[in-house]
Amino acid sequence: MESSNSEKFMSKTNNLEYYFFTLIRSALWGTPPVLSSTPCNDDWKELYDISKEQTVTGIMLDAVSQLPVEQKPETALRLQWIMAQKSIEVQNRKMDNVLACLVSECHEQGLEPYLLKGQSMAQNYPIPGHRICGDIDIYFKEDSYAKALGYFHSKGFVLEGEPEDSHIETTYKSFKVEIHRKSATFYTKRLQRRYNAIMQQLIGQENTNVTINDKDITVLPPLANALQLLSHMLRHMIFSGLGLRQVCDWALFAYKYQKSMDKELFVKYTKELQLWETYKAVTAIATDYLGLPKEYAVCEITEKDKKLAKKVFQLIMTYGNFGHYGEHSITESKSEYLKAYLWKVKNCIRFRKLSRSETWNYPLWQLHSAFRIMRKK
Repeated sequence: MESSNSEKFMSKTNNLEYYFFTLIRSALWGTPPVLSSTPCNDDWKELYDISKEQTVTGIMLDAVSQLPVEQKPETALRLQWIMAQKSIEVQNRKMDNVLACLVSECHEQGLEPYLLKGQSMAQNYPIPGHRICGDIDIYFKEDSYAKALGYFHSKGFVLEGEPEDSHIETTYKSFKVEIHRKSATFYTKRLQRRYNAIMQQLIGQENTNVTINDKDITVLPPLANALQLLSHMLRHMIFSGLGLRQVCDWALFAYKYQKSMDKELFVKYTKELQLWETYKAVTAIATDYLGLPKEYAVCEITEKDKKLAKKVFQLIMTYGNFGHYGEHSITESKSEYLKAYLWKVKNCIRFRKLSRSETWNYPLWQLHSAFRIMRKK
């Protein structure tokens, strides 16, 4: 498989890393970008391609557009970039409209969906509509999950998945929707039980809303949201790869909410759920590369923590968003699927310090899935 531009980025000794993260920091915090030198045309082409692989094309242009004329990319590439950003804006407007309709429809049925990740994270950006959107993820508490599925089924929606799965998928007004019965999935039963108990306690304490299209939409309370985001990032780190966009989400979320959270409870829960190392790794990347002020970390990030963070950073920049540019993402044949599984096993070993329980249990869980899928190929 041909190397991704992100992978080439990791092997270069020129200023690509400097250019890329200077521009990303500018976009995230709404500050004017200052480049000490001017990227050449080849640099700009690679910077654009990397921004696509990391799904930060829309937000990165916010910084590029503020550069002096002599430092901007050539006209053809700039127009291509602008068109890409316009497409992201259009998709975001469509998703926001659909999301508002979906939530209103649920409310009419006495259902309270919690919006996870995605568009709720976009609201923390200087320009929410420039963050690339994905699927719509909604979570229902245990006492209303079955009722929610029953309602969607009664309206003729095709529901894909089994009742015991962590989520059921459907399509609503052309958008993929994941209906979750658990806001996060752990492969270790003990950790899943503890997570569920913590969520039940935290969600009952308060309601938190974001406003999208003049519609108040319920999201998890900040501490519960932080645990959900960290568990989601851990899961992707050990089985496929993480994207830079998710770390950008974390940086802006931490900036907005970290200081208002109960610090002792946050540390207690992240350690109980084996998310503490994940927290330190993504926070190290957020502070060292993305510009999150160090005072927003709840602990000192040590050199030992930064070594593990460097491994995570290499994973992100080598394989692109969620590992989509790695060979392990190709699973069309049995041999490819087996190679992908072995890659995931090695990856779990590599990142075992993040969560010893999860990196042990995930390959075992995936082995059962592998046998089932390979029989069908």
